[in-house]
Amino acid sequence: MKSPRRAIRTLLAAAVLVTAFAAPAVAVPSDTDPAASGTVKQGIATDYKWWTWGDLSAGDCHQTGGELRLYSDGKLTFTAKTQTTFTLSGDIWHARFGLKNSSGQELYRTTTYDSPTMWPSKWYDMNAQGTFEPSVYAATAQVTQYYSC
Repeated sequence: MKSPRRAIRTLLAAAVLVTAFAAPAVAVPSDTDPAASGTVKQGIATDYKWWTWGDLSAGDCHQTGGELRLYSDGKLTFTAKTQTTFTLSGDIWHARFGLKNSSGQELYRTTTYDSPTMWPSKWYDMNAQGTFEPSVYAATAQVTQYYSC
């Protein structure tokens, strides 16, 4: 009897790990939908490009409305709404970004940005500011968000 129970526990643990460490989400610039991602905007001080993500999940955690802006001077901002549906100790959404050229080659990977500590039944505003290597700005054509909870 111990052997089937152990096998079931092992399968459940593997399912939890696969869910908790979700595959990266990629946002690719689109000429047909400039609001979705990648269009260069000419600002007063600095040009920027942006990418958006829809709904993402990792375990009990969720992100929606994610938007990354890369500014030509090497600054970045990331905003999103995050939520958890279950936690015993508070959950945190972790996101980092791989900046890639049009061939998919990663040029730069950012540091990790964290959401506020989340508790069930409430959406949280995630607002992060950071920097990246400005020399990769012009060549950045797509971004992958690597995330976990």
